[in-house]
Amino acid sequence: MELELRHLRAITAINDTGSLSKAARRLGMSQPALSAMLQRVERAVGAELFIRGVHGAQVTPLGADVLSEAVAALRAVEEIQRCARSWIDRGGSPDTVRVGGTCGLLPVELSRWMRTQPWAGPVSVQEDIDPHTNVDMVVAGTLDLALVYLPPTSTLTTAQLSVPSAVVFPEEPVFVAMAHDHPLAHEETVSLDTVADFPWIDEPPGHSPWPTYLRQVCRAWGVRLDQQYSTISVSTVRDLLTSTAAVAPVLAPSRNRPDSVVIRPLHGDPLRQELRLFYRPCTVVETHLPRIITQIVHIYDLLIGRNDAFDTWWLKSGRASVA
Repeated sequence: MELELRHLRAITAINDTGSLSKAARRLGMSQPALSAMLQRVERAVGAELFIRGVHGAQVTPLGADVLSEAVAALRAVEEIQRCARSWIDRGGSPDTVRVGGTCGLLPVELSRWMRTQPWAGPVSVQEDIDPHTNVDMVVAGTLDLALVYLPPTSTLTTAQLSVPSAVVFPEEPVFVAMAHDHPLAHEETVSLDTVADFPWIDEPPGHSPWPTYLRQVCRAWGVRLDQQYSTISVSTVRDLLTSTAAVAPVLAPSRNRPDSVVIRPLHGDPLRQELRLFYRPCTVVETHLPRIITQIVHIYDLLIGRNDAFDTWWLKSGRASVA
C-alpha cells in the first residue's frame, strides 16, 4: 500500500488530539474506520506509529519521525495549492514582473534580461532611494522583486523580515568619486580622514539608512565629513564634482572617466553595503531566483573595466563572496 495524503492527515490528527476518537471526529469519520486506516498504515511502514492505551495514543519513536515528514509533506501540498490559486486568480497568464530598488544600473540591466525570458512576461522598473520603502512595497504586493543595498547597521521590521530574501553580495565596498584634476586624484587609494579635508556631497538625511550608517562609521574612525552639498540628483552630483573640489560616495561598479570624474577606493574599505534581493513568494521571481542571481553575477562580470578598484575587488573577493 502506498501512503496517501488522507493517511498523512490521519497521522497528524491523531498526534494533535492524542486520541483516536477525537481524531476521528476532527476527520469526520468513525473511530473504527480510523483505527483500521492506522493499522493499514502501520503495516505499510512495518511498525507501530502509536501506542494505544486507556489514556489515548502516544507516538512511538518511529511515529515521531514519520509524523515530522508527514507535516512537511502536508505543508508542501498547501503551498502548491496556494501557488495554483494565485495563478488562477491572475487569470492563468503571466503578470507584469514589477522590479524595484536603487542599485545603480543593476535593476535596468536585470529587467532588460528578464524581458528576454519566456517565463517573465512584461517587466516594469521603478526606483525609490529608500531600501526600506522598496521592501515595504514587496510586503504590500506592489513589487515582485526589490534589489536593495543595506548598510551593515540597517534594521528591518517584523513585516519586512517576513518577506523571503537572498543575499547576493554580503559586503560590497563603497568608493568615492572626484574630479580628474582633484588633489587626491593622483592617489590609487585614499583614506577617509584625507577625504574629510574636502567638501562632501551626499543625500540629505531622512531619505534612507545611509546617512545614519555614514555617521556611525565616521564616528568609529574619528572623522568628521564636511557635507556642504545635499542632493539625490546624479546629474547635480556630477556637476558639483567637476566644478568644485568636492568628493562623493559612489557604488563600486561606477565608471571611471579620466577626462572628467575618477573613482578611487577608500583605504581599508570602511564603507560597505549588502546587496540583497527581496521577493514575493509564489511568483516567477521565486521560481527562477537561482537564475536571477546567476544573471546578476554575469552582469557584474560584464562591468569589468569600469574602474580599477571594482576590478580588483570583483576578481579578488567579490565574485567569490556570492551567497
